[in-house]
Amino acid sequence: MVKITKPRLSFWQIWNMNVGFFGIQFSFGLQQTAVSPIFSFLGAHHDELPLLNLAGPVTGLLIQPIIGAISDKTWSPKWGGRRKPFFLIGAILASLCLFAFPFSPELWFAVGLLWILDAGNNTAMEPYRAFVGDKLPDEQLTFGYQMQSLFVGAGITLANLSLFMFQHWFSAPTEEGGLFGSATESANAIPTWVYYSFFLGALASIGTVMWSVWKTPEIPPSPEELAEIKKHNEGTPSPIIQILSVLLVIFSAPLLLGYLTAELFPSLWNNINLWVIVVLVYAFFWLFILYRVIKKNKSNRTISRLGDTLDPLMEAAEAIGAMPGFLWKLAAVYLFQWYALFVYWQFMPPMLRKSLFGITNEDNERFESIMTSFREGAEISSQDMAFAENVQSLAEQALGHAGLMNGTYNFVTMIVALALVPMAAKIGSKLVYVVCLFLTGIAMLSMPYITDKWMLLAPMVLFGIGWAAMMGIPYAMVSKVIPEERRGVYMGLVNMMIVIPMLIQTVSFGPLIKNVLDNDAINAIIFGGVFFIIAGLLAMRLNLPKDKKDTELHIEVPAE
Repeated sequence: MVKITKPRLSFWQIWNMNVGFFGIQFSFGLQQTAVSPIFSFLGAHHDELPLLNLAGPVTGLLIQPIIGAISDKTWSPKWGGRRKPFFLIGAILASLCLFAFPFSPELWFAVGLLWILDAGNNTAMEPYRAFVGDKLPDEQLTFGYQMQSLFVGAGITLANLSLFMFQHWFSAPTEEGGLFGSATESANAIPTWVYYSFFLGALASIGTVMWSVWKTPEIPPSPEELAEIKKHNEGTPSPIIQILSVLLVIFSAPLLLGYLTAELFPSLWNNINLWVIVVLVYAFFWLFILYRVIKKNKSNRTISRLGDTLDPLMEAAEAIGAMPGFLWKLAAVYLFQWYALFVYWQFMPPMLRKSLFGITNEDNERFESIMTSFREGAEISSQDMAFAENVQSLAEQALGHAGLMNGTYNFVTMIVALALVPMAAKIGSKLVYVVCLFLTGIAMLSMPYITDKWMLLAPMVLFGIGWAAMMGIPYAMVSKVIPEERRGVYMGLVNMMIVIPMLIQTVSFGPLIKNVLDNDAINAIIFGGVFFIIAGLLAMRLNLPKDKKDTELHIEVPAE
């Protein structure tokens, strides 16, 4: 196959190409900071938060490799090319969900919206990662992915700062309504000021992606590659049919078997974490059986058609079998890195409630008891009303300050992202990545012991430097060792390495914090810090081939 020579792009071309990542990450920023507190406002307990966030890892695990495999075999000039149709569709879906999310009347409704929102975000994000690799030559990959890291920081910064500012500008005083006012429709209602951040995110998600779609053309495939794509797609169902078929096949048998198992062992219904694990084990063996049957029976017409329909799944499975050793080492790093990050995003606001605002587990239990009685129509004493109003006010302040802290670390990410490029060229990507993981671990270990809300911004500087490296450098390293023609599916597999640790965290950390960590959010954050240190130690094994080392900066950065 003829290899297409990629021209070096200017600073502003790389900038425009990555602008859409701003909106995608604004949405993720709201998920990181606001979704778990919204679940808490709607009545969720600490040990329920990990499982309620199951949408993130599951949709990432399924959507990203499927979309990556399909986009590798797609070329549609009418709809923008290879990657752009997918991240445009994902952005539209995410925008609609962001607009609807704060109107959630019940916990189950918010959880359902999170699943759709995360599916949209993952549909947009995976092709975007591959899009940067498609456009840039090897010597500009580090710069391109660090530019993406800059927009990660900018998007999440604005998302979190909007929560902090809107909480200060629009939070209603207790005397104007509050939890027990006549205008209150339901106890634990989502604060009105949270709505505005989600509305802003909806506009940012679709607006910035449309900018990148408009400003950045994709590189057309070579005639040989185009012929191979057409041949591959002959007799293959449309992408929508493939996606729906894969999801139906993946979910059908495991969920049915999970239901039957729970009917045989009713105690599983009382331990939903264990039930989820059982379903996931069934899913793993189900997919393995499907893969073996399709591979061994290609001559069977019916099974061959099934294979065509499930082609993205088959493509992903074969890519795993041929995965470079570098990616297996990165998977070990990601296991600890992303487990720790999910702990941070879920338990930072609860940690602040206790470490900064003094709300204990006993206070939370009393608050929930009062709210339950209120919803059931019981008469609430003035003392209990005052207590509940105070806890609610402090919880909102904790959410607002979590937004400021997360906004701070992402602002730092935005500032230092491009500065890491010449540093990586000078001392190597691996060393930069290792040091940044250690800095992030130190930041998490120190947070619970700082009781001044402004001093808490200091560890966020270290966290921001680490986040800048995590969101750019590994992708640049991976992009240098994966096959060009399978970039989409391999970027999907890299994101599987992200969501599998998150999936493990969602089903394991609820029982862990409840039974081992004393149901204490402070202990959860310390646990995450230890995992970051382990990730840094494992990252020392990430060695690129000699011909793929970082080179000098091949880009002119504007002076202004």
